[in-house]
Amino acid sequence: MAVNEGDEVVLSMVDVLEENEELENEASAVLGGSDPEKCSYPKGYVKRQALYACSTCTPKDEDPAGICLACSYKCHEGHDLYELYTKRNFRCDCGNSKFKDFECKLYSGKDTLNTNNKYNQNFVGLYCTCKRPYPDPEDEVSDEMIQCIVCEDWFHGRHLGAISTESVELQEMICVSCTNRTPFLWAYAAQLAAQGYLDLHQTK
Repeated sequence: MAVNEGDEVVLSMVDVLEENEELENEASAVLGGSDPEKCSYPKGYVKRQALYACSTCTPKDEDPAGICLACSYKCHEGHDLYELYTKRNFRCDCGNSKFKDFECKLYSGKDTLNTNNKYNQNFVGLYCTCKRPYPDPEDEVSDEMIQCIVCEDWFHGRHLGAISTESVELQEMICVSCTNRTPFLWAYAAQLAAQGYLDLHQTK
């Protein structure tokens, strides 16, 4: 616990350790344990990693591609990159056929294509049902972006198609489009919404 001794704030070792742990957790959430020095390609389709899309090498009118953290530093320095945050089950595309004559500086001999990779509009710098960039210089509304755990697109809170109560912290979310593609999820949505309503009114 921080103690105020006059004008000087004194931190205990527990405070420092807790702060370090919080920073590590935040870094893990953003980077997914990605290695900034080594291309993730040899690991195959990585369970979760930070990804980027290079609009310099793969413009919007071409096939989308994703690159790992290390390649964003070592191979695409100075390029225009879209930060995709973390995505699941993805293999680094850097230097494959989508990049034409551009070669990965960190790992040679990659397959022509990573056929199991999944791409969405984020790879061309667009997000949400409004299909806008993030950050959006034309958006004057301050709104939190939330990622769908199924399609992994990011949505503005105001575009989720549901009312979210401020008192409930949203840990995970499945967007309306993904729920419509898997109709049985609506039964869970109704049950969780009812429980959230009860919890909200019990705390008042």
